[in-house]
Amino acid sequence: MARNIVFKLKNDFTGGINFRADQFQLAENESPFLMNMEIDPRGGLFTRAGIQFKNTTPIAVSQAVWNPKSTFFYDASNRYIMMSTGYTTTSGEVWYSTGANFTRLPLPAAALLNVSNTNGAAFTQWEETLYIASGYTTANIYRWIAPAANATALTASGPTWQPYASPTGGYAPRANIIKAHANKMFVANTFENGTYHQNRLRWSHEGLPEDWEENDFIDIGAGGEGIRALAIVDGQLLIFKPKATFLLMGYDVDNFQLVEVSTTTGVEYPQHVVEGDGGAYLFDFPKGLFFYNRNGLQDIFLRLNPLIVNSEINSGALDQLSLSYVNGRLWMAAPYNPEVNGSLVTYPAVNFVFDQSVGQFGAYVMFQTSDGYGVINGCDYRDSSDNAWHVMMRPDVKFAAYVDDFDNLEDDQYVGATITENIFETNYTTSWFYDDRYVQSKTFYRPDFVMKEVEQETTVGVQVYYDFDSTTALRSSTIQLGATISGSIYGPTAIYAPATAPNVDGVYGISTEAAEIVAGGRLGRAKAIQLEFTGPTIGSPSGRKWGVNSFAYKFKRRNIKG
Repeated sequence: MARNIVFKLKNDFTGGINFRADQFQLAENESPFLMNMEIDPRGGLFTRAGIQFKNTTPIAVSQAVWNPKSTFFYDASNRYIMMSTGYTTTSGEVWYSTGANFTRLPLPAAALLNVSNTNGAAFTQWEETLYIASGYTTANIYRWIAPAANATALTASGPTWQPYASPTGGYAPRANIIKAHANKMFVANTFENGTYHQNRLRWSHEGLPEDWEENDFIDIGAGGEGIRALAIVDGQLLIFKPKATFLLMGYDVDNFQLVEVSTTTGVEYPQHVVEGDGGAYLFDFPKGLFFYNRNGLQDIFLRLNPLIVNSEINSGALDQLSLSYVNGRLWMAAPYNPEVNGSLVTYPAVNFVFDQSVGQFGAYVMFQTSDGYGVINGCDYRDSSDNAWHVMMRPDVKFAAYVDDFDNLEDDQYVGATITENIFETNYTTSWFYDDRYVQSKTFYRPDFVMKEVEQETTVGVQVYYDFDSTTALRSSTIQLGATISGSIYGPTAIYAPATAPNVDGVYGISTEAAEIVAGGRLGRAKAIQLEFTGPTIGSPSGRKWGVNSFAYKFKRRNIKG
């Protein structure tokens, strides 16, 4: 009996990456591998934006080892990107930029503002003043009121304190961490009167960030040694220790209340915590990523859990793992190597980007620069014209970079003394399709792909895998995408001599945003099938930007043989 051709549409990709599920548990909208592709919440996938340098001259740190650790958006009379390196064998440094090249922040009389903390300086803003905690072994906390030529030192509180009755200003305890909150200044992990108090949280007078009462502190003994980070969520202060998380509720010394959020989950490094919309994200090894809001701690790491179980994240290089909240998404930079028995990676090799707004439970994608790195320690920055820039630091070269800029299609690289642009690899792998009948063979015909139109000729490869064997592609084909006209150009053309060429006025008209249906190659006969889309790489035909909106498997079910 003749069997009709049936079809199955795939147009929902909002599940993102799932490393935890096996081939039967993986949802149709999830992927076992996704590299440098964005998920369109309306349907489809498309190439991520290029990563471009913000500064054109490398940051001239004097340290032999480039070790960027923290960034901060300082919004004062001008707007600054603050950046600090951490202590390695020599002191870390603090640099600033108004959107272009970076300048080192000095102290008076040509002295240098040195950072003694291996995790870099901590920044916080109070009105127009920036406060900088550069480490408890540094003799002072600093303040900078831009555009002053230099930062100045505050005298260490302890041994000298400022009673409520006689505030004087100009003081702050030496500390690793500083945070403005609830009209007070908070510091943690302090050094007072010649003694290191790594479990101490201390706060200033109300409305006076440079006056400190001797008895205004809490020592938190539980949860391991050392307060490692602070964050603000819904007007409350989160306090992180290595194996515990606490919440300081209230707004005054008379009603402060310390509440245990978790007695088992905490962080090792300050860069393992970042504030985001509606809450804070934290990374606990070996548990993974969590999101905290008023509903408590929520585990958001289940889909990436094998990264730790299979030792794909190097537990010996967790100081290279960092969280950033940039452009409404969490960016986790990780020392990651997916190869079985592969070498341990000791640098941020990839970004796992989590977007809460995609799908029912949020979704992960994976990014990597064209030279094999993730980007780290970022912040959102607005320049003097109020243009938004999503700034991250490069771990491999002394540059800040901006991400999520879809006007740029390639990654900047710094080779020798030259900035070059390179194409980055893109990849999307489907879940296994077996029609809920993996015991029944199927003859797969040429699928139809609904591809996003491209502005240059582009070749997308398709690898075909059979019957749950993802190691060897048994068929391959290509999808050829022709260039799409995108607006008209007013300006000189080749038919004009230079003297008679009209004035250039750029491109006008709206770029065509559409799609085209492309027939793929025959997929063959199998019980289950998986497709791997590989976008153009270096050496491919010109053009790299591509995307897929939907595709349809077309097949006939074969008779089952006993």
